[in-house]
Amino acid sequence: MVKRNILASSLALGTVLGCAFPLLAQSGAKEQETPEMTKIKGELDKKDYAAALKDLKPMADKGSKFAEFHLGLMYLEGEGVEKDPAKAAEWFQKSSDQGGKHSTYNLALLYAQGKGVKQDLKKAFELFKKVADEGEADAQYNLGLLYLYGDGTKQDSKMAEKYLDLAATQGQQDAQYNRSLLYLAGKNEKDKAKAFKTLETLANKGYVSAEYNYGTMYLQGVTVPKDFKKAHEWLKKAADADCVPAQYDLAMMYHNGEGVQKDETQSVQWLQKAADNGSINAQYNLGLMYQNGTDVTKDETKAKQYFQKAADQGDKEAKQKLASLDNAATSGAK
Repeated sequence: MVKRNILASSLALGTVLGCAFPLLAQSGAKEQETPEMTKIKGELDKKDYAAALKDLKPMADKGSKFAEFHLGLMYLEGEGVEKDPAKAAEWFQKSSDQGGKHSTYNLALLYAQGKGVKQDLKKAFELFKKVADEGEADAQYNLGLLYLYGDGTKQDSKMAEKYLDLAATQGQQDAQYNRSLLYLAGKNEKDKAKAFKTLETLANKGYVSAEYNYGTMYLQGVTVPKDFKKAHEWLKKAADADCVPAQYDLAMMYHNGEGVQKDETQSVQWLQKAADNGSINAQYNLGLMYQNGTDVTKDETKAKQYFQKAADQGDKEAKQKLASLDNAATSGAK
């Protein structure tokens, strides 16, 4: 089995358009709460969307940013109405125009994702910055990533660190995690030690990506002595939570007997899970195993299937393997 790119994803930051964009479901409208608003909140809590919609619409038509915000959420999530991101954007825009902070944040998300509006990272940046400078941690986190990658603005590592730090200080876990990876990617041993402590804290809180990276640090001896047993413990937690690189690394640990008794059955099972979840390395390795009959019954058809999956994701070695198998089949047929 080929052990390739074990560090490939351990230092990869989440992208701006990924799942790290939480929608703020609270009302950001600073209106004095009225009995009618309290009633609507109760209806929403009970998921009585028909009643909430009936009460919200006339309020929104009169310019209530509270109602505009919640109508935006309902259209975005399809709660009591047909899902319609474009209408959600319209309602968020109306609330944002009146100073609705959370509507501004959600509107920024829609522009970043191109959801209900034409994707416009520059516009997303402007909206995130407005809310970030008002102290909203999630906006600070996303703004930090935009600065980091130069999306919608000029790339600026110092500004990225500034906003990630601001969000991290408020307890925003995605910011704490990504900041730790920036520390880990540096050459300063003190920074790597900071990364280790942050990842340890997040891992103990069940933050899956932190579990993976924390385990990887023990696996590779980054800032701490190598400890395969601890590496296995944390990689197993992450793998059980469907962290794909953890599933792949766990398969390699069982294959090599690192921190656990060598177990080819477990190795193949975890490799299979990783491959099914899109791991190119797992797909390639399974192709090799079925081609050569290593730890599995030799099966050229399955070998081709796994090589094809890896090749479809751009793996050059898998493409070469497929070409070699096809040439061998052609030669054999003559």
